[in-house]
Amino acid sequence: MTMIVFGGPSLPKGARERFPELSFHDPARQGDVYLALREEPTAIGIIDGFFDAVPSVWHKEVLWAMHRGVHILGASSIGALRAAELDSYGMEGVGRVYEAFRDGVLEDDDEVAVTHGPPELGHRPLTLAMVSIRETLAAFPVDQLEDVGSLALYRDAAKALGYRDRTVPQISACALQRGVQGGDVAALSAHLAEALVDAKTDDAELLLTTMRDRAPEFSEPKTVRYTFNDTSAWQVFIAWADRQGSLGSP
Repeated sequence: MTMIVFGGPSLPKGARERFPELSFHDPARQGDVYLALREEPTAIGIIDGFFDAVPSVWHKEVLWAMHRGVHILGASSIGALRAAELDSYGMEGVGRVYEAFRDGVLEDDDEVAVTHGPPELGHRPLTLAMVSIRETLAAFPVDQLEDVGSLALYRDAAKALGYRDRTVPQISACALQRGVQGGDVAALSAHLAEALVDAKTDDAELLLTTMRDRAPEFSEPKTVRYTFNDTSAWQVFIAWADRQGSLGSP
């Protein structure tokens, strides 16, 4: 019985060693969910995936996999986005990030996007996710600020930056340019650097635990209530994906 997880920068420390029941793959890109069915998984967990230069996981390949009886769960990053978009079809969302997108509290993809290192370095995140910045700042005691409005201004400064630029030094510089007092910038920056609430990693941990604990349930094929339409666009896609797989692309 195989259960596959697509993860990278959001994975908790030691995940591969602590969850030997799961088969870990690099962050998902378009075609990877389709190709993963070659391993005959009972369940697939999508945590991380590519956004920009590489095509993202296609909704239809998720629908196809579920139609073939595979349980699909999503959390943390692109997995949370896809789950919020496809939960009415049977994809299962896990965690606070998924719930925020499901409920319309969050809408922008950049809330979960980060830059990260290569596989050889464990896809180590190089920037901060906006969802984690929000949760971290929400825990800061505003009575320690010179101006209670500084927290919202600092958070807005982080949001104004592109996800590739969301580091503590760049957020601090942007906040200063927007008029946040220097003492408050220093306090909030120190809190962000030293007490980060990593919302994505927390949710990834929950997804891994869920998959491990529900493994017996996933041995029963998933059933869906929709009809999968085998369109010409789908045939073009699988021909492309099969070529990528035959070349050994990740």
